[in-house]
Amino acid sequence: MMIPHLKTSGGRACVRRILVSALILAGLIPVARLNATDDRASAPAVTVREERGVYSVAARFQVPQSTALALAVLTDYEQIPRFMPGVETSIVLERASGLVIVEQEAVSHLMMFSKRVHLVLEITEGADILRFRDRSGLSFARYEGTWQLCEENGHTMILYALTAEPSFDVPQFLLKRLLRRDAGLMIEGLRREIAERSAR
Repeated sequence: MMIPHLKTSGGRACVRRILVSALILAGLIPVARLNATDDRASAPAVTVREERGVYSVAARFQVPQSTALALAVLTDYEQIPRFMPGVETSIVLERASGLVIVEQEAVSHLMMFSKRVHLVLEITEGADILRFRDRSGLSFARYEGTWQLCEENGHTMILYALTAEPSFDVPQFLLKRLLRRDAGLMIEGLRREIAERSAR
């Protein structure tokens, strides 16, 4: 599978992009100094907010591998069920220059709540960003977001943002908790897969 070419830039440009992203996500993620040698820097920051039935999820985490490898994992769509918890199927329906259509089925459980989700994701692949949106409308009235990557000193900062408006009824407190838990599990799965590929 072809992976988009990554344009890497200097540390200052990377910092600027991260700061701009932090401003865009102001109020969603806490601003913190990141130090690659500090264990706290490796802990993901995940926040979930709700306003009038629309949920905003933001996550930020760092991996010690290259941006190219991290992007290779994120764009290995058909292998996602192997390392992404809850995703049962992930099938590439179409592929064009910089655009991929992926159909996914996922199941999420929390306490007595269980929900099967169907998505047909339209993914736009950029040099250091993936933009996605669901075009099926079966499980969500709105489901769109981004993965943004920035490499600095051999490490990769990854920013995840999701806006979701479910078309099913679920208590707000439960869905916020579910979204936060699932984002954390997703990050764990990504980190593990990136590390394993790096070791190979």
